[in-house]
Amino acid sequence: MVGCQEMSESRKIILSMYLTVDGYNEFPSYPGSEPAASEPDPVADAMWVQRWDSLDTLLFDRQTYDEWADFWPVSKRTAGEHPWFHQMSEFAEKAQKVVLTDSPVPSTWTNSRVVQGDLTEALARLRAESGRNMVVVAPGLGMELVRRRLVDEYLFAVMPVILGKGKRFFGELEEQRNLRLVEARTFDHGTMVLHYETIR
Repeated sequence: MVGCQEMSESRKIILSMYLTVDGYNEFPSYPGSEPAASEPDPVADAMWVQRWDSLDTLLFDRQTYDEWADFWPVSKRTAGEHPWFHQMSEFAEKAQKVVLTDSPVPSTWTNSRVVQGDLTEALARLRAESGRNMVVVAPGLGMELVRRRLVDEYLFAVMPVILGKGKRFFGELEEQRNLRLVEARTFDHGTMVLHYETIR
């Protein structure tokens, strides 16, 4: 686990998602979207690197866990990749990986565990554990937590693309969710990182 420490308050659940302007959770190419290997990735830095000290747990559904377990282990990295991929793999390797599912998850990826049962109750148990904040990276799980009002903070990287097709993140809700803007950052080539807190 990444630097697990006692906290005086319950751990926060943070939804971290990359979106196009029209709300698709996709990664389209656009001018400036792929920095050279010799250049830092400021968006990845804002979304992840600058927040690693406050996080120690990744929350998955079964599908997204399988995708991450196939791509992000340190053993999957190659010498020619952008250094960011190596950094992210090292973080993901050390982090606790919690898969919220009732089905078996065959994987040897280190620091992984399955949590079963009612989603709201499972998250309450995880909040009560000692540790740092938890980040949701699974779109389907994330939207379900939005529906259940379980998300404390939202972190969106919004790409300057109207994609028109793909995996749309937001679905219908019975009521609106009110948010307070914590920070908005604009980067070269038009990408924005937006950080919100839920208004209870």
